[in-house]
Parts: sequence; C-alpha cells; structure tokens
Amino acid sequence: MSNGDDDITKFTINIRAAIPETRKDSYFNFQELAKTHRINRERFIMGSEGQAKLPVVDLTNAENLKPGTEAWRSTCNQVQQALEDCGCFEATYHGVPLDLHNAMFSMSNGLFDLPVETKCQKTSDKPYHSYIGQISSLPLYESLGVDYATTPEGVEKFTNMMWPAGSDEFREKVHTFSNLVAELTKLVTKMVFHNYGVQRLYESHMASTIYLLRWFQYREQKENETNVGLPPHTDKAFISILHQKEVNGLEVKTKDGQWFVAEPSPTSFVVMAGDAFMAWSNGRVPSCFHQVIMKQNKTRLSIGLFSWLNGTVQVPEELIDDKHPLSYKPFDHFSYLHFSVTPEGKQSKCAIKTYCGV
Repeated sequence: MSNGDDDITKFTINIRAAIPETRKDSYFNFQELAKTHRINRERFIMGSEGQAKLPVVDLTNAENLKPGTEAWRSTCNQVQQALEDCGCFEATYHGVPLDLHNAMFSMSNGLFDLPVETKCQKTSDKPYHSYIGQISSLPLYESLGVDYATTPEGVEKFTNMMWPAGSDEFREKVHTFSNLVAELTKLVTKMVFHNYGVQRLYESHMASTIYLLRWFQYREQKENETNVGLPPHTDKAFISILHQKEVNGLEVKTKDGQWFVAEPSPTSFVVMAGDAFMAWSNGRVPSCFHQVIMKQNKTRLSIGLFSWLNGTVQVPEELIDDKHPLSYKPFDHFSYLHFSVTPEGKQSKCAIKTYCGV
C-alpha cells in the first residue's frame, strides 16, 4: 500500500466516527474521487501552457438582451456555439454590484473560520451538498453550501445553523447574491432554449429549477503538499455558474485533451454545462471537464451557483432527428446524483451515459 493509501486509511479510521451518518456517503465518495484521480503535477503545468482560452460572451450590453433583435439573436448564437464547442464560457455580466461581490468574498473568510464542528452541522442526504473538508488526500480543499439558496427559508436555515444568534447581513447578502446570479442562469437557459426552438418549455423548466450556492476555499500549499485543489470532474448539475476572487486555478479540458487555465476577469462569471445539460441537449452540449490546480502561494476563494431540476430531465422532441437520434432516456436528476457516487457511477467513464444512455 502506498503512503497516500496509508493516509487515507488512517484518516478514515480516525474521522469516520466524528461525521454524522447522514453525510458519510457523500463525504467518503468525495474522498474516493481524490484517491482515484492521482495527479501528476508536471503534466498539468505543461498542459496549461497552451493557447486555448475561454470563449467570452458579452451579457452586459442591453441591446444584446432584447429578445427579437438582431443583437439578441447574435448573442444567442454565441452562447450556443460556446457551449457546444467547449461546454463553458466566460460571461461578462454586470448584474452583481461590485460592493456585493466584495461582501460575499469577505463573508466567506468568516464562514470558513468557523469551528469544524460548526461547519459539519451542514449535512444533507444529497451527495456534495454537505460540508466537505478535512480530507487528507485533498488537503487544500474546503467547501460549504446553502440549499434552496434563492429562497429566504433556505438561506435563513443555513445562517442560523452557522450562527445561532443570527446574522442579518449574511442572510440578506447571500439571498440577494443568489437571486442575482440565478438571473444569469435564467438568461443563458432562455437563450439556449430560443436557439433550439424549445421556448415552449422554458417556463416549466425554470419552475422546476432549484439552486445550491457553495463557497470553495483552497488554502495555500505547505511544503511537499499536492497542488491539486480539486481533481478532474464534470458537475452533475444542469448549469454551474462560478465566480472567483483574484487567484486563478480553474483549469478546463479541451476536446483534444489539453488543459488550460481559465482566467476570467474578477467581475465576470464562468458558465458551465453539467451532465444533466448534456443529456437534456441529446449530446449537443458536452459537460465541462474541469479541475483546480494551485500554482500561486495564496488562498483561493470562489463561489458557485448550481441549478438542479426537481423532477424528470427529458430530451425535447425537437432535439431528436435522423442526425441526432435519441441518446438519453428520461431520468430523475437527483436519482442520477445519487447514482454518480455509487461504485458503478464512480467507475464509469461517463456516469450520465451509464445511467440513462440509450
């Protein structure tokens, strides 16, 4: 057994008893992901020296956002092309005021500084929705999130869990931020549905969408520690919206297998297609393969808003034709999430294809 495996075994023995039963599955499945994807540091340094860059779509110009205009159609085409080519893009988007942007990252420091025992109270029966941290094979990584983040009830429940005396500032700013970023999710979804000719499904789709907001912290490396913040993966959500502070580290994999560093501006957002989006689009849009590799001796902070469908995901009939025969059967989104952390799901080259592929 390697030293890394020894560490994982010792960690499992020492910490399992301290972790609530409701979060053991997601916690140790996440640890298994790190164990499975041992990373060669030099390979990623070389891979990220390529010339590839994230496509950039301007979602700040009011003319670009008026349905029916030529500018709208052009922007819809840009969004579709970027998602079909890369599974992601950088959105320049001014929907979140700079002072709110700064406040969200400032508050994240206080959140991660809470005692581990407090953070561990955030449990969930859904994988990757609990507190994740203190993992020996992912020493740099820590994450914590709010379920139903666009609702007052969801944010208040999380706030009171972390601060029993309450925190009005945290509650109000998180709720506002989540709803403003959700508007970006809605805009991208509307543009995609427009271009695919399935506008009739937009309202019902958004009505069944719920949101998870997560903070991510990657601390500075210590001597001889791995520089892997998060191993290669695709998100299981429908759409992920990522927003980082100054420190880069997010890397995206191109179709030809090369990795490159995503370097969004501090006020822009990275829009990523998840596995559910890939299945819904009948394979037209790939889910974005990405990872976090730390190369700066600084703590990295980012925030993600993840959209989930509360019910069945199904390929629209408009996206099935001779050139694109049905590739995915209807599936329940959260049932797929649970499958993705089973032994079969983790061993699959593409979990969504294994789960519901035709």
